[in-house]
Amino acid sequence: MRILFLSAIAIFLSACTDPCVDEIIRQNADKEQKTAAVHIRRSCGATTGYTEQVYIVVSGASYKDAEPIFTADKVDNLAVNWLDGRTLEISYDSARIFNFKNFWHSAEVDNFQYVIKIALREGNQ
Repeated sequence: MRILFLSAIAIFLSACTDPCVDEIIRQNADKEQKTAAVHIRRSCGATTGYTEQVYIVVSGASYKDAEPIFTADKVDNLAVNWLDGRTLEISYDSARIFNFKNFWHSAEVDNFQYVIKIALREGNQ
């Protein structure tokens, strides 16, 4: 009976694990080194496609504690680059975009005064 109970708990706990795997494609800091843009590719198993996500995080923080500023699938040639100190450009040839935010700020960086503009551009010419 004890073995059955322990087996049931093990099965339950294994079912609760996240099947998704994140691959960090690129991470680069802004000019002032206060934040970083993090581009990841997420795979959630053989029967699903990849999603591309972009995060802005406080320097030294994990993207896993943040909300994505960009989420898309069926993405071709995604590029994430700082245009200047406080402008991040996300460009791509084609994509199905599910989520996009055109600015970012945080209480942790100059009490919401450090605002990053996010530009979205289709076509990586």
